[in-house]
Amino acid sequence: MMVRFFIGILFLIPIFVQAQYVSDLFGRFQVDERKGCAPLTVTIIDTDLQGTGPCTGTNPCDISWGDGSVQQQNVFTHVYTQPGTYTLRLLHQNVGAPDEIQIVVTPNIQPTFNVFTCSGNEVQVRVTDTNYDAYIINFNDGSPEVQVPKGSLATANHTYASSGNKNISVRGKDVNADDNCGSNTQIVEALTTLPAPFINQLNVINADRIDLNFAGANNIQYRLEIATNNNTSFQLAQTIFNTSSVSVSNLRPDDNYYCFRLGAYDPCNNTTNYSNIICSANVDATAQNNQNQVSWITHAAGITNFTIERDGSLLTTTAGTSYTDNAVVCRTEYCYQLVSNYTNGSQSSSLAKCVTAFSSDIPTPITNATAIVTQGVELTWQQDPAFQTSLYRIFRKSGGANAELIGQSGNLQFTDANYTTEGEFCYHVGYTDACNNTAPTGSDICPIRLTGTLTPENYSSLTWSVYTGWSAGVNEYRIEKYNEQGSLILTVTVTPGTTSFIDTDIDPTAQVNSYLIKAVANEAGLGEAVSNEIILIKEPKLFYPTAFTPDGQGPTQNETFMVFGQFITTFEMRIFNRWGELLFVSTDRNNGWDGTYRGKEQPEGTYVFTATLVDLAGRSFNHSGSVVLLRKK
Repeated sequence: MMVRFFIGILFLIPIFVQAQYVSDLFGRFQVDERKGCAPLTVTIIDTDLQGTGPCTGTNPCDISWGDGSVQQQNVFTHVYTQPGTYTLRLLHQNVGAPDEIQIVVTPNIQPTFNVFTCSGNEVQVRVTDTNYDAYIINFNDGSPEVQVPKGSLATANHTYASSGNKNISVRGKDVNADDNCGSNTQIVEALTTLPAPFINQLNVINADRIDLNFAGANNIQYRLEIATNNNTSFQLAQTIFNTSSVSVSNLRPDDNYYCFRLGAYDPCNNTTNYSNIICSANVDATAQNNQNQVSWITHAAGITNFTIERDGSLLTTTAGTSYTDNAVVCRTEYCYQLVSNYTNGSQSSSLAKCVTAFSSDIPTPITNATAIVTQGVELTWQQDPAFQTSLYRIFRKSGGANAELIGQSGNLQFTDANYTTEGEFCYHVGYTDACNNTAPTGSDICPIRLTGTLTPENYSSLTWSVYTGWSAGVNEYRIEKYNEQGSLILTVTVTPGTTSFIDTDIDPTAQVNSYLIKAVANEAGLGEAVSNEIILIKEPKLFYPTAFTPDGQGPTQNETFMVFGQFITTFEMRIFNRWGELLFVSTDRNNGWDGTYRGKEQPEGTYVFTATLVDLAGRSFNHSGSVVLLRKK
């Protein structure tokens, strides 16, 4: 009622009437306008106010319009095209001094104004322009124009006879000025009822701002209302006009959720028609061991379900208020955004929350490794595929000393070129996984250390250390024997508790033999651990009798003196008597001394022999001894 009464008073303000304006100095002439918008037409309407006589052809007047135009005689109308203040002078030639009047030309500004649609085909015009003293509103439906003053009272209501698009024009006018200023026209749709708006999208932009998009109409004043952590206690946040989006700042969507509604306000009747309610969601993302926990708080009224996006891609849809993401990789950042899907089709998108995944799982230690001794030692190992790393650390200890870091590897193998059997080296492999967790110390990896000696019988006696490095242990040891050419000539398998072996096989053609030990794991897929290789060279032992009887009475083997031996390639034997005389020389091991010298039998007694030989290994030996020559009676 107050609004309608106030507007009624505005209609009673009279329209400014046209006046005539007398010159300023002597009052000799009169003009129809002295102020107005450009272009302003000014006409001198009376030049004989003081009885000096009108301006005629016989009594001409000089007229200067003051805007730089050429001075003229008896030209009484002029158009000022540019804004400014001008001095119009008129000189009666029969009078000594000219008279003048000031002309003010203002810019021709089309005034700004807003039109608000009300129900019942009613509209409200609010002039926002302040360039003029008053404003004239034309509703262009045959009703009288309405004049309002500038400022807070520049408002007028009007009811149209029907709905539809209407033209409303507003022009400005100053006091004591020509009503020649241009008008500004807007089109407005008169409505029987104001439609309720619809908020279709809410987006949390950052930690203090929320944007809303809505469907509305032009010329309707909307009131955005907000409720914190509920959807009932609404307060006015903003008024909105002629836009379809709005931003609300100075919020804390990281700590609260906010519900919004939009009201179509009728300023003519002070009523409001409300939209749907849409709420933001307060989302939290927390990293836990091998998973990320996403939870949220919002008002669930009208929500069908929630869509969770991870790094911009759909992760899942749920009706709950939390979600556990187990498909994460440690030390990787993931960003989650929640979309609340309403039954009416509107959507609310939360602030994206980012979190870096972690795992505190202790990696499995390296407990299965295989060592192969070559020029050094080659280590290979297996790793639990549940844990990933890019770098392994290899430690070595000698005997009972502390382990020291000796190298790193980017894959599942490492070669220690400084390995020696005498060093009694053992190893272990450590690593830190991709989640920055360090594995416990792995099992000791001790290569097989093989040693060997020759027995008095010229047998090969082998001894080796047990192999460690496999969690399930050794299934068996395999002894392999190779000849000088590298061909495998013997394989013997023994139980895992066996750590020694004697090779009693004597091959007179195989003086040089090499041995190595291979361990076979109980667990498949680990390969064979291989010891160092040793080479044993058998001695070229000599055998000869201490006496012989070269008397032709037998036995045959006693008739000649011969030196026997193994692994001999080159042989030379010499026989000397007790005076040092050389009696016999032979380079054939099968050609012995028959007890004669130059065909004569030598007397019984002790004789000295020397043997020079080269064995299969290329080694030279010298041997000497004595033999007794006997003859049967």
